[in-house]
Formats: sequence, C-alpha cells, structure tokens
Amino acid sequence: MNNDSRLSNSIKNISFGLIAQVSQMILGFISRTIFIRYLAVEYLGVNGLFTNILSLLSLAELGITSAVVFSLYKPLAEKDEKKLAGLINFFSKIYTRIALIIAILGLILIPFLDQIVDNPPKNIADNLTLIYLLFLFNTVASYFMQYKLSLFQADQKTYIISKNNIFIFFFQNIAQIVVLILFKNFILYLIVQSVFQLVGNFIIASKVGKYYPFLKKYKEEMVDETTKKGIYSNVKSTSLVKIGGLLVNSTDNLILNYFSGLVMVGLLSNYNLLIGLASGLIVQVFSSLTGSIANINAIESQEKKVETFHIINFANFWIYGVASVATIFLINDFIELWIGSTFMLPLSVVILLAVNFFMYGMQNAVWQFKITFGFFKQGQYLIILTAIINLILSFAFGWYYGLLGILVATAIARLVTNTWYDPYIVFTLGLKQNPLNYLKKYIKYVVVLIFSILLLFIIDYYLPNFGAFGLLWKTILCIIVTNSIIYFVFRNTTEYKNTRLLVQAVIGKFKSKLTTK
Repeated sequence: MNNDSRLSNSIKNISFGLIAQVSQMILGFISRTIFIRYLAVEYLGVNGLFTNILSLLSLAELGITSAVVFSLYKPLAEKDEKKLAGLINFFSKIYTRIALIIAILGLILIPFLDQIVDNPPKNIADNLTLIYLLFLFNTVASYFMQYKLSLFQADQKTYIISKNNIFIFFFQNIAQIVVLILFKNFILYLIVQSVFQLVGNFIIASKVGKYYPFLKKYKEEMVDETTKKGIYSNVKSTSLVKIGGLLVNSTDNLILNYFSGLVMVGLLSNYNLLIGLASGLIVQVFSSLTGSIANINAIESQEKKVETFHIINFANFWIYGVASVATIFLINDFIELWIGSTFMLPLSVVILLAVNFFMYGMQNAVWQFKITFGFFKQGQYLIILTAIINLILSFAFGWYYGLLGILVATAIARLVTNTWYDPYIVFTLGLKQNPLNYLKKYIKYVVVLIFSILLLFIIDYYLPNFGAFGLLWKTILCIIVTNSIIYFVFRNTTEYKNTRLLVQAVIGKFKSKLTTK
C-alpha cells in the first residue's frame, strides 16, 4: 500500500470516526435526558447495574480482538486471500465460542438477580428477568459480527464501521426517544435497541461480502496449527493485559467509596465524565491510524518506522498536553458554572486527575507500535504488577489522604512500570533506537507543560475578574498561551516539521476530495 492510500484511509477513518463519536455523544445525551424524565430513577440504576455485570462477563473475550487484528496485518499487506479467508473462518469459530460462554455465564446469574438487585420497585421486579435477558442478548449478539469488524479494522477501513454506526445509532435513538415519550416502557426501549443492533450486524455482514468476495470462494479454508499456536499465545498475553488494565482503571472508585463514601465518588464522577468525553474524541483520532501504522511496520524501512513514531508521538503530546493544561486551568470553572461550587474538588485533586490523564494518553503512540509490532509477550505480566502496586498504594495513601492519595498511587504505579517499560521494548526491539531518546523528549514535554500552567495562573492572577465571561476568556487564554509555547519551543525540531508536512498533506487531500465532490 502506498503513502497516498494510507493517507486517504487515515483521513476517512478519522473524519467518520469523529462524526460518529460526536453524534453518539449528542444523541446519547439527549436520549439519557429523556430517559431520566420519563422513567423512574430505578430504571437508570438497573440500566447501569446490568451494563456493569455484562461488562465483567465480557472478560471471557480476554482481549482476543487485539491478537486477531494483528494476525490479519501481514496477509492483508501481502494480499494473501487464502490465508485471510482461513483466519476469518477460524476467528468466526472463536467468537462463536466466546458468545456461547458469555450466554451460559449470563444465564447462570438469573437465579441470583433478586440478590443482585436489592428491593426493586414492583414494576421492575415483575419484569426483572426479561430486562436482564434483553441486556444479555444485546451483549451476546455483538460477538457474532466481531470477527468481521476486525477485518475492516486491520484493513484501515474503520470508516465503514463508523458510517454504519452513525446511521444505526441515529435511528435507534430516535426510535427509543419516541418509545419513551409515547409508551414510557423500558422493555420496549430495550427491544428497539436489540432490533437495531441486529439490523446493524446484517448491514456489516453484507458489506464484508461486498469488500471481500474471496471469503465465499475460500469458505472452507483453514489455518495451519503453527498459526493457531501463535494466535493462542498472543491471546494469552493480551488477556493478562486486559485483566491488569481492569484492575488498574476500575478499582479506584471502589477504594474511594471504602474510605470516603459515595458522595466523594459522585463528585469525582463529574470530573471523570468531562475528561472521558475529551479522551474519547482524542482516542478516536489515534485509533483510526492503527491500520496505517501496522502497514508501515509491515513493509516500510526502519527509517520510515522511526519517523512515523516520532510524528505520532509528537502529535499525541501536543493534543494531550493542551487537553491536560485545560483540565487543570478550566475544569473547576466549568464545574462551578455547570452544577455549582459545592460540586468542585480541590485544585490538588484536579492536578492529579490531569497527570493521570496525560500519563495514560502519552502511551498511545507506544501502545500502537507495540501492538502492531506484535510485542504481546513483552510486558504481559507487568500490567499485573502495575495493578498490585496500585492497589497496595491506594489503600496505604487512601487511608491518610483520601481521593488525593488514591490518585497519587495510580500515578506512581504507572510511572514505575508501563511508562518506562513499554517505550523501552518498542525502541530496543522494534525501532532499534536508544530508549533514552524517548525519555529525554518526554521530560522536555513535561517541562514545557508545567511552564505553560504556571504562566497561565500568573496571567490569570494579575488580570481583572471577567464575571460571566470568565470561562470563555480563560479558555481563549489557555488555547493561545499553551499552543504558542509548544510552537515556539518545538518549531525547529524534526518531529514538528514532519508533523506539519503531514497535516498539510492531510488538509490538501481533504480539500481535493471536497473539490472533486
């Protein structure tokens, strides 16, 4: 695949991915608002509870998707249709087994629903099993199409999935809103979701047949035992990463509730919601590049791989850096304007939230290259160590410092493990470079952001209060100051120049497509 094709696919993936993400955010917010207005609050609790239960059951998937997508990169680059067909046939069987495991585990829980859902209202209690079965059906059904989605992801065609999601999600939400307003019926609400999910699956299945007609030609093709062993080995590694990631990212609220109670958990959830919205948009951009990065790592020179990494990493720093500074400088003002000062957290807590957000985000480029290089085994146990350190320190620091201590524990756990080890693996084994080069740039990035934050608070301190327009003014100030500092510090560096050339090429390509249309 040439550079032009990679660029074109990346533009499509990012554009449609962002459109899908933003539309889902807006429609989801409207739908949730109407949900709360027309149904009892207990339905919202059941919705969240069953979603969490089935998320835990989905651990049966154990991160296999990453291993599946990776195994497709090479045959796609080599246009080996027989190998691709064999892999897809093999993966369809794997995902069918996963769906059956989740279905069986889900059905086993039915006798315990009365204990899981404590004293529900009569209208919910009477239909509790049916509601749960609809949730279970939606979860299980998604796995029957996952192997086909993986083919689009590996082939740099996630824009096809995004287009489908925009269409399905729009009409699904409209239908669910109508059901809520006219019937105020939660079961009908869930049935609508099930119907649209099935329709979406059939549409994707038809598109796979259209884009990859050779799958029918080789529908009996099988993969060899060596390939199977390699996939199973990668699955073992990705499963450990998924379990460890769950323990690192999903335990802070439990520990916080133990030490500080539900009120503090509730306050934190507002901040996590806002940070999560920003993270979702950023991740959508970079995840759309994974297929192109895999193609580069499969067929391009070592020099091209190194150049691409530094471009992605620098762009990643710029976007996450500005977002992190904005979090520290603006989020409390937004919370105060949105829901009131009683819901605000101390600045020290906000800073730690931004630190964890930045540390996690700065792993994007490293993780993309690590996965596309196929380094699944390297560091497979380290994420478990990260989780253990996080749990021990969270209990130790949480006892004395509450939420602040728990956030410090998470930052330390990441700093002493994945923050340095994953870059070390990518640089030494993949890029064949000295990992100290990455560390030096990382430190420089952090220093620049600290300087930006200090300068912003100094400027804000000496300027008059702008009243109702304060948040707008501070937002403009944050954008101008942070971006200007990053530009002046890095304007003469190779990564900035290469990133600028890439952005110009993307804009030029986008304009030419608009002109053609």
